[in-house]
Amino acid sequence: MGDLRLQPFLGTIQHLGYPTYFMTIPTIWYILGGVALAFPRFPRLKEWAYAGLFFIYTGAFMSHLAVGDPALMLIAPVVFTSLVLISWALRPPTRRLPNASRVI
Repeated sequence: MGDLRLQPFLGTIQHLGYPTYFMTIPTIWYILGGVALAFPRFPRLKEWAYAGLFFIYTGAFMSHLAVGDPALMLIAPVVFTSLVLISWALRPPTRRLPNASRVI
């Protein structure tokens, strides 16, 4: 998504004060996270992927807050953060780390 260099994404990145080359970093994280979540097994890798997505979306939320964006701009990061947390919490027991205590 981020590295497509389409105007809406470029505009957002520039508005937040990040250099345009920064778009490459989250794009790589998205791809690696998607691969990690798509492959069976590797529960620890999946935990890291969920954590990475959580950090990306909460970072987006904080970036929008830092530049003083209106509340409407905060909706997408909050929704995506919520979806990541819900997906993580609703994983079947076979896809969780063994002996891991539930946080939510």
